[in-house]
Amino acid sequence: QDQASPFSTSGQQKQVMVEVHTGPIMETAAVVAKLAAAPRVQQQAAVPVIQVPEPDLSMELQEQLKRSFTELENSFITASQENDEHPAMHTAPAQAFAGSIVSEAIRMLRKFNPEATKEALSETIHGIVHTDALVGHLAERSQAALREYVPHDRAAWLAHDIESHAAAAKMQLGMWRANAVRTACLVRTRGVQVITDKGTYVIALSAGGGALLLGSTAGVVGVCGGMTSGALAGLLPALFTLGLSIPAGATVGGGVGGVLGTTAGTMTGFVGGGVAGGGAYRYRVEIKNGALFVRVKVRDAKAKAAKAVQQLQIKAANAGKTAKTQTNGTLKMISDKSSELACRAQAYTQAAATSAQTKASDLGASAKSLALNPAVQVTSAAAAGGAVATGVAGGAFGLVAGGAAGAAVGLVPAIFTFGLSIPVCAAIGSGTG
Repeated sequence: QDQASPFSTSGQQKQVMVEVHTGPIMETAAVVAKLAAAPRVQQQAAVPVIQVPEPDLSMELQEQLKRSFTELENSFITASQENDEHPAMHTAPAQAFAGSIVSEAIRMLRKFNPEATKEALSETIHGIVHTDALVGHLAERSQAALREYVPHDRAAWLAHDIESHAAAAKMQLGMWRANAVRTACLVRTRGVQVITDKGTYVIALSAGGGALLLGSTAGVVGVCGGMTSGALAGLLPALFTLGLSIPAGATVGGGVGGVLGTTAGTMTGFVGGGVAGGGAYRYRVEIKNGALFVRVKVRDAKAKAAKAVQQLQIKAANAGKTAKTQTNGTLKMISDKSSELACRAQAYTQAAATSAQTKASDLGASAKSLALNPAVQVTSAAAAGGAVATGVAGGAFGLVAGGAAGAAVGLVPAIFTFGLSIPVCAAIGSGTG
């Protein structure tokens, strides 16, 4: 450079107070407004690297800058070690450190020479960052962060001058930090919600229960099936192994089957139980509404059945009353008819008795008149005498004739009855005759 740097202090003694800032320096509203109005520089194609000359600064200012850079580096290292538990707040510590270095350099250069132009200030910061005169004593990571923060090619800067570029970089870093913090808070909140959600408990319990149940069941089935298959497979070489291949095959098959069955059952039960539990918990309201709907339907059906039974009971009671009324009417009618028939029978009986009594009286009178008639008396006496005479004569003849006939009949069996049949037959024949 043909002209001397505006920050050279040959012949001048200035007392500079060094203030070390450990945090990024926030720009004023005017700087932010200027940054928003400044157009972005389009990135151009890469050009060959040009050697950057060392900035022309006084020895006193250089020492102050080195001391400030070192203190900033130490403070950021200490802060990073103390806040390892909060990585969301320190995801880009290198960018924050580089921004603090550049802001501190701008502040000290402005304080040393307030009349310096933006172009001169940009060239000086560019020379400080990309030469080892002032940053060579820093760690390699710090140097890399600085040179990434302030690119070698000024076409890659976020603005034309270093102050606007630093403000834009700080704004991007602040937005990135805010997004990181918000993301971390959202993740933490979401994690807490997931952990404390009852649905997570239901899914975990369902998945664990399904894995335990199906895993144990499938393990038992696998052991039994594996032992059977292993024993069957051991039958073939049993002749050559003296039968030892059968228990060996059963043991190996049981072990393999148990492992495969337990694994398959556990995975199936875990997935199936989790899906079933999650679905049941997700649609618990619909399931509850369905159960209530079924319960209401059952109650309605029960009420309808009770109403139907009550109606049947009422109809049965009415039918019973109607039948009782009809029966009572029928019985009353039958009773009336029976009474009427009894009265009629009694009347007929009385009439018949009166008629019979009248006829008997008439017959008695007729018989009495006939008995008092002389002709009837003579006829009756003659009839009685003839009957007596004829009856005595006929009885005597029959007695003699019957006895003779019976004795004759008794002669035949007399040989066998020693003669007893003759008098017996004679007596019978006499009585008969």
